[in-house]
Amino acid sequence: MADKEDRHDTYVIPSNFIEGGTVMGGMFKLRNAIEAGALALLIGFPIFKIQLSLTVRIVILCLTALPVALLALIGINGESLTSFIINFFKFLFSRRVIRKFQPQSETEPSKRKAFPFKIKPRQKPENEVAALKQQLREARRAKKKSPAQEDSAEVKPRKINKMLNANKRRKDITPAEYLPVEKIQNGIIYTRDHRYVKIIEVVPINFLLRSAREQRNIIYSFISFLKISPVKMQFKVLTKKADINKHLDRIQKEIENEPDEKCRALQRDYEELIRKLGSKEAVTRRFLIIFEYEPFSRREDNEIQAVSALQTTVNTAKTFLLQCGNEVIEHKDTEADEFAADVLYNILNRKSSADKPLSQKAAEIMARYITEGKEDQINNIPIGEFIAPDSIDFTHGKYVLMDGVYHSYLLIPSDGYKLQVMAGWLSLLVNAGDGIDVDVFLHRQPKDRIVRRLGQQLRINRSKIKDTSDTNTDYDDIESAIQSGYFLKEGLANNEDFYYLSTLITVTAESLEELEWRIAEIKKLMISQDLDVSVCSFRQEQAFNSALPLISLEKRLYERSRRNVLTGGAASCYPFTSFEMCDDNGILLGVNKHNNSLIIVDIFNSKIYKNANMAIMGTSGGATCCGLKRAA
Repeated sequence: MADKEDRHDTYVIPSNFIEGGTVMGGMFKLRNAIEAGALALLIGFPIFKIQLSLTVRIVILCLTALPVALLALIGINGESLTSFIINFFKFLFSRRVIRKFQPQSETEPSKRKAFPFKIKPRQKPENEVAALKQQLREARRAKKKSPAQEDSAEVKPRKINKMLNANKRRKDITPAEYLPVEKIQNGIIYTRDHRYVKIIEVVPINFLLRSAREQRNIIYSFISFLKISPVKMQFKVLTKKADINKHLDRIQKEIENEPDEKCRALQRDYEELIRKLGSKEAVTRRFLIIFEYEPFSRREDNEIQAVSALQTTVNTAKTFLLQCGNEVIEHKDTEADEFAADVLYNILNRKSSADKPLSQKAAEIMARYITEGKEDQINNIPIGEFIAPDSIDFTHGKYVLMDGVYHSYLLIPSDGYKLQVMAGWLSLLVNAGDGIDVDVFLHRQPKDRIVRRLGQQLRINRSKIKDTSDTNTDYDDIESAIQSGYFLKEGLANNEDFYYLSTLITVTAESLEELEWRIAEIKKLMISQDLDVSVCSFRQEQAFNSALPLISLEKRLYERSRRNVLTGGAASCYPFTSFEMCDDNGILLGVNKHNNSLIIVDIFNSKIYKNANMAIMGTSGGATCCGLKRAA
């Protein structure tokens, strides 16, 4: 019994049971096979009509139709050939540089040469955009008042939304206009597509240092939270240079109150050491949960109800996460607005936010408005002016250049997960190092609909396997789908919920060479753990919007990355794990060589550390896990 309690549990992430359509034992997707056959016929049929000898025609086929068919069969970067080509041409037509102050001439003459013809984007003045939004609101009100005319009323909002999306693709749009944030009020982000989004920050724990029993209890508490959590959630882990200002402020106060000159000299040396380490090596992580207001009906759109419902959700999350050992950082009144704006500002301005805090940038913008004689507009400055970077470059297929920092977005495809994982397996990515952010999306599905689809797919697969010999290449694929279906069916019968899991990884660097090196290292790390990852080629703009803390995963990325899990499998992704030991009133012991975080420990804080000698003697295992590099 004791051995069972000390054994770490494993959790199953079953294969997608609904997504069938593979051939040759799952080696190739059905769509790829159809495209390969169609292209082979399309190229091969005219060749057979040519009046040449059979040998020559076979040679021509081997040089033309065969390579194209093989390429279509394998696909490109996890996508089918046609899907990749469509994405490529969409990228060509929509790529642009979004600047704060647009030049009068057309953007980038060198890039204009890449197009064989001139593209003239459809432009709409700002007053026309405002008029379209007003029409959209009026159409929605008319739809609420006259439900009998629902079908006819839906046409107009859909058309107006399409025109607004076309306005977002304008070449002369500024970063503030591009961002999908309308305003921040009551600690809630109001998006341009009329959603209410709330962000909370969670304090992590050193999950991997806990015993098997403690880990099990944490996962069970997290399961309880998932069962009553909102339908859609986004867990975001931000990695940035450590903020050591609080620690430095405390040292400054101690220096001012220290009467002995020799002690002050030692304290100044200590302050210089912390500044040196903090500017070069120190990394810290922030853990966020994002969820949105879910009205009971589509016609319900009450701002007061949204604020109340989101606050109730925050209190519920705080209660259940406290059972896991995690504390939710509370922000009240104007602090909540500043916190939400600061999160967006740090994500969009990774480089400049390290030197210029949001308060300083806000003061500069307000000073500029006063200088330009716009004092009456200060209270109505759009939030995008404060949080938006100076430019966003979408002209490259494998990265986005923003605020002088290169951003590349990767995702774990639906077939890139391990079937069995340990609790907290995401700590592999969470603690991967500087410049690596992780976004985990969970979307709970209606149980009755999933049970119905599950039963239907099981019946189809059972009928297929009856007609398939065990030597057939499709036999193993169908048998695996049946086993996955039965596992999901049993879990749903045991009161578990069905989720779709998606994982998006953001890799950032200050140079292109460093970015490519980090991407290669991430791929090696994932392969070493039997996981797969792929770059969002020619979909970097969509991935950029998906990685914003707004729970807005783009449809194609969602379809490509979603993996079905039950509640236990979703809870195994528990992301609030960190090796950091950084107390405001502590003493610098060194740098954690595993994740480059500063080790600043208050060894006499009995509320956090049971053994006061743990940091020096390593009796509790904390120092062993941290793997300290000496500070001096």
